[in-house]
Amino acid sequence: IPVALMEAMSRGLPVISSLHSGIPELIENGKSGFLIPERDVDGLAAKLDHLIHHPEIWSDLGKAGRTQVEQHFNIKTLNDRLVELSR
Repeated sequence: IPVALMEAMSRGLPVISSLHSGIPELIENGKSGFLIPERDVDGLAAKLDHLIHHPEIWSDLGKAGRTQVEQHFNIKTLNDRLVELSR
């Protein structure tokens, strides 16, 4: 999962990303950001257009993204998961 993506979400920014690797574990499509298939230029353009024409959703996407990062990707949660894996 790209750290830059987590950083953007933790700042409350709306995000658009691909379905690559573990990214879908971070973004809930339509709630905490938008996911599009890799190399889907038309899909990316459509999501960008949607965000441009619907600025009223930016805040909700940003808040949901920040909550996602805070709840599931904070240092304590990650350390607890690591301890569980090592048992």
